[in-house]
Amino acid sequence: LRSGSRVGNATTNCFALRPGKIFTLQNHPHAPMNDSWQVITVTHHGVQPLADNGGGEGTQLSNTVSFIPGREEWRPPHRYKPTADGDELATVVGPPGEEIYVNEYGAVKVHFHWDRYGKPDHSASCWVRVAMGWSGNGYGFSAVPRIGTVVQVSYLNGDIDRPIITGCTYDGRNAPPIRFPENKTRTTFRTQTHKGEGFNELRFEDEDGKQEVFIHAQKDMNTVVRDNRSTTVGANHKEVILQNQTVSVHGSQSTSVQSDQKNVVFGNQQSIVDGEVVIASAKGIRLISGTSVLQLSPSGRVTIACENFDFYASGSGQIATGEILDLNMDNAAPGITKIDPNTDTIASTKSQFFPEK
Repeated sequence: LRSGSRVGNATTNCFALRPGKIFTLQNHPHAPMNDSWQVITVTHHGVQPLADNGGGEGTQLSNTVSFIPGREEWRPPHRYKPTADGDELATVVGPPGEEIYVNEYGAVKVHFHWDRYGKPDHSASCWVRVAMGWSGNGYGFSAVPRIGTVVQVSYLNGDIDRPIITGCTYDGRNAPPIRFPENKTRTTFRTQTHKGEGFNELRFEDEDGKQEVFIHAQKDMNTVVRDNRSTTVGANHKEVILQNQTVSVHGSQSTSVQSDQKNVVFGNQQSIVDGEVVIASAKGIRLISGTSVLQLSPSGRVTIACENFDFYASGSGQIATGEILDLNMDNAAPGITKIDPNTDTIASTKSQFFPEK
């Protein structure tokens, strides 16, 4: 605080004086000045006349010095480190050909908009950390700002050597994934395929009467549930699978349908059961193949209607009735008057589910 309390000034023509040099003054009219002194600043002044100057003046050189007693230690005034005036905007940058440039800590490089001389590449700045909504040791939220993203840079305690990215913003070059203000009720989290086309997205629609949760996977989607999973649908449920489906149940499987159930298979169907097969119906069972019908009625009547039939037994065979057994009855009519569904019905149903392109 008293570094400038005992400072003297002088004008000399001694070229050897420089800051930090100690010199001894002699023959000064004021005796206390004849002592050793330490130079703290030097300002040189020089004049070189032009060659066509007819004044005959020579080169002039002088200096102005500031000094303190030579036995004292000089310490310059404390200068505080410059601080940031506030947050500022920058653009995430990286090497040519890259879309994402990040180090092992999730930090990125940025190019400040006021920097007119630095190159907007991986040499533009130090690694700048990114503040996340949640972070921990091996868990938390992670979303790396990609090259071209406009970010907001803050400074911890105003220290310009401790920048940190605290947010991202849209501008004229980077448009939001939602069209505003038309879709102002939507909240979305959309990514972009790295060096490719497409995106993954989780979107919420909050407009009254149109509430929706939308999930889009550009390629694969994997779900792992370590314990129980429950799904409740209040209205209809529809699934469309364009290729194959495989379901493996290591325990038991139960399906309950309160109303009707319809399974339509336009190829072959095969059921393999290692145990017993039981088919029970309260109102009847009917098996149809073309014009052949096997019908089991709840009254106990079994009806077979066909054009021809064959019974083969490699061993013995028996037919037993409690009453009369009639074979080749005159004017007998089948107990089935209509075959439904038939081949035409099957073809029509197929066109409904899978119309030809």
